[in-house]
Amino acid sequence: MKDNDHKIKNILKQVMIFNDFYEEVIQSGIVKNQDTAVSKLEFKLLHTVYRHERLMITEVSEILNISLPNCSRYVKTAIADGNLKKQIDLVDKRIYYISLTEKGRYIVETTLGSFSEEMTNQLLDLDFKTLEKLDQSFSNLNNLLSETLFNATHSKHN
Repeated sequence: MKDNDHKIKNILKQVMIFNDFYEEVIQSGIVKNQDTAVSKLEFKLLHTVYRHERLMITEVSEILNISLPNCSRYVKTAIADGNLKKQIDLVDKRIYYISLTEKGRYIVETTLGSFSEEMTNQLLDLDFKTLEKLDQSFSNLNNLLSETLFNATHSKHN
């Protein structure tokens, strides 16, 4: 059990290091696209909506782990900036969803494109076998985390 705890701590440390690297490269991509001028948090908001296509503000708040009032403020700003749009629910008019505008989609896709370009340059010198291992490791990690997060979210709502 102690070995597992140590191994889990090491894995989490490596994930955090990768996340820091990811954040730096994304921030660099945002800076390169100065015409888009969004903050790191605004990008996270847009990227979250991009991944899910459309969400309610409460869902965004939960995913980003920010308070509902702060989330509402960021969403209103993104709508005013033309990066997000509101879609009122057809059945319950009190509910609305947010989704990306073309401008918001452009911001996310160009920033992710910069990230992909930078990461490609970093990985070019690796041999195919190492790339295969890396691909499989990320795939396994994403699958395990998806299952864990799905189970945690599902049990929380039951």
